[in-house]
Amino acid sequence: MAHARDRADFDRFAKLTTGHRRLDAAAVREIEPSLEGRFREGLFYADEGHVEPRRVLPELHARFTAAGGSIQFNSEADPDELDGVVIDCRGLAARDAQPGLRGVKGEMILIETDEVELSRPVRLIHPRWPLYVIPRGGNRFMLGATSIESEDNGVSVRSALELLGAAYAVHPAFAEARIVEFGSGLRPAFPDNLPRIAVHNQRIAVNGLYRHGFLLAPALAELTLGYVERGVIDNEVMQCA
Repeated sequence: MAHARDRADFDRFAKLTTGHRRLDAAAVREIEPSLEGRFREGLFYADEGHVEPRRVLPELHARFTAAGGSIQFNSEADPDELDGVVIDCRGLAARDAQPGLRGVKGEMILIETDEVELSRPVRLIHPRWPLYVIPRGGNRFMLGATSIESEDNGVSVRSALELLGAAYAVHPAFAEARIVEFGSGLRPAFPDNLPRIAVHNQRIAVNGLYRHGFLLAPALAELTLGYVERGVIDNEVMQCA
């Protein structure tokens, strides 16, 4: 979605992406009634989806354990001290082996209101605020996410004001929402912001997923598994020493 004053940014985003259908105001109202009268048009990506990491991770852990794996939390292992094939997915903690990594801060705010109903994520096209409003169930919405070249792990006043202000721009009822949580984290990234699978003998380092980690992880896991099981090398993301 975009307001009329940001039409140029909206059109540019439409040209840079595929798989969408343009919606007029009536179509916007049909798929998201809460946005009636708020936007003249939108881009609808029918094949896109979203997951809530906090609900998905426990399920993934359970399936991993059922398949015979074990998970040890709050532990630190040195990859060089482990036998067999070792897949290093330590993120920023892997700087000892991958010094080119840097942290890119992302911030989010969780709010709660029963005055707005959304059935899918809404992105607001704005020259300064790349805002996502993501429904989380139970009348809660996640506002995110910033991308700041800083390794500070707090939420800044500026970011909070911009995220909340942008949410208000999507729907004024968000002004009365209750703030449930502020959160921030550091995304591991290489200088080119592209993911990398580095292979050295039986040591495989998977890192640099930047701001798309939860979405790219399954694809990188498949590429890593393909190499371990069949020796398949993907020249786009793999570096073999």
